[in-house]
Amino acid sequence: MIAPVYASVGQSSPTLAQLQQAAIKRNPELAVQRAAQEVAGAEVGIAKSEWLPSVSANIDKSYGRGSGSFSDTRVSNRRINDAGKVGFSISQNLYDPILNISIDQANLSAKSTDFAIDQTYDELTNRIVSLFLDILATQSEIVLLEGQQVAVNEQRKQAQLSFEVGTVSITDVREAEAKHDRIAAQLSALKWQMQAKQAELTTLSGAKIEPSTYASSIQALPDVAEEDLTLWLAAMGSQNSLLKQSVIDYQIATLEKNKLQYKHYPKVQLVVENNRNLGSWSSEGQEDYTNSKWDWSAGVQVQFGLFNTNTSNAQTTKVLATQNQRFETIRASRERLNIEMQQTFYQILASIAEYQGLNKASESAETALLANMLGYQVGMRINADVLDAQSKIYEVNRDRLVAWSNSWRNYIKLNQLAGTLTVDQLTQMDDILRQTVENSSELEKINE
Repeated sequence: MIAPVYASVGQSSPTLAQLQQAAIKRNPELAVQRAAQEVAGAEVGIAKSEWLPSVSANIDKSYGRGSGSFSDTRVSNRRINDAGKVGFSISQNLYDPILNISIDQANLSAKSTDFAIDQTYDELTNRIVSLFLDILATQSEIVLLEGQQVAVNEQRKQAQLSFEVGTVSITDVREAEAKHDRIAAQLSALKWQMQAKQAELTTLSGAKIEPSTYASSIQALPDVAEEDLTLWLAAMGSQNSLLKQSVIDYQIATLEKNKLQYKHYPKVQLVVENNRNLGSWSSEGQEDYTNSKWDWSAGVQVQFGLFNTNTSNAQTTKVLATQNQRFETIRASRERLNIEMQQTFYQILASIAEYQGLNKASESAETALLANMLGYQVGMRINADVLDAQSKIYEVNRDRLVAWSNSWRNYIKLNQLAGTLTVDQLTQMDDILRQTVENSSELEKINE
C-alpha cells in the first residue's frame, strides 16, 4: 500500500508521487471507504461494550381506592391502596464465549476495510501511472510525427523542384502532398488525445504534467530479470491486499461456525438490585401502612440456550456453506492472481526484448532511408520509395514507444499484484524517467 501522505501540486510538472498523493486526497471512493472504516471501528467498540456493566434505574407508583377495611389496623373503611418503589439494578457479564467471538469478528471486519483501502490506493496509483505513461508516449509520438512531417515536407519540395525541371512526374509531388496531409491529420488527432489524457489526469489529481521534463524517458526500462519471478510470486502470496481480504473473510466465517459450538454453553451474569418502597402519598393509612426501607439483593444468573430457531439445522448448514465458499474463494483468488502475475511478468520481459530489437530496427530503417534518398537523387529510386522509408522509421519508433510504455505499465501492475507499491518506488521511477540525454550511459547501465 502507498501511505496517504498528501503533497501540494503547485509546480509546473509534479512528480509521480505528488500526482498519486494528490489523487488520493481527491478520490471520492476513498472518502466512502474511510467512512466505512470508521463504522467498522465503531462496531468494534460496540462488541467490546457487551463486557461492560449495565446499569438501569426504575421508579413506579400505583394508586387505588376501594371500600372495606384492613383488620387490626386503624385504616378507615375508605381503603387507600397507595404504593410505589424506586431503585436500580446492575448486571455484569461474567462468562459468554460468543461475546469474545463477536469482538474477534468485529476486529477482523475493521482490518478488512484497511485492505479495501489498500486496494483502492494501488488501483488509483496504477491509473495515475498509466495516464502518466500515456501522456509521455503520446508526446513522444507527436515529436516523431513532427519530425516525419518536416522530412516529408522537404521531400515534397525536392519532388516539386524535380518536376519543374522535368526529371519526375507530377505523381511524385502529389504523393508527397498526400503524405504530408495524412501526417497533419494524425498530428491533430494525437494532440486531441493528449488533451483528453491531461484532462483526465487533472480530474484525478488536480494537475497536469509537462512532458518535455521527461524528454529522454524512453531510454529507460524497468529492472526485471527472468529469475525474479519466484520472488514476485512470494511477495504476492504474503502482501496482496485482495488475497489478504479473502483470508479475513474466511476467518470471519470460521468464527461464525465457532459460535455454533457455543450455542448451548451457559451465559453467566452477576446481578445486583437495590430497591426502596415509597411512602404513601395519602394521609389515610400512612401511619400504619408504610414500608420505606431499602432492600438489596445480589446473585449470579445462569442461562442455558436449549433451542432457538436461529441456531437450527438450516442455520448451521448456511454457516458451514459460507465458510466453505470463502475457503474456495481464497483458492480461486490465489490461482487467478498467480496466472495474472506470471502473464504480467512475462509481458514486461517481452516488451523489453521488443524494445531492444526495435532499437536495431530503427538504425536499419535510418540506413534504408539514406539509401533511398541517394537513389532518388540519382534517379534509381522513386519518390514513393523515399516516403515509404520515412514511414518505416516512424512506425519502428512508434512501436518502440509502445513497447517502452507497456514495459513500465506492466511493471507498475506487477507491483500492484505483489502489494509492493510504495511512494519511494514512484520517486525512484520518476527520477529514472527524468534523467537527461547526457545521462544516457547511466540509463544503459539501468537497462543492462
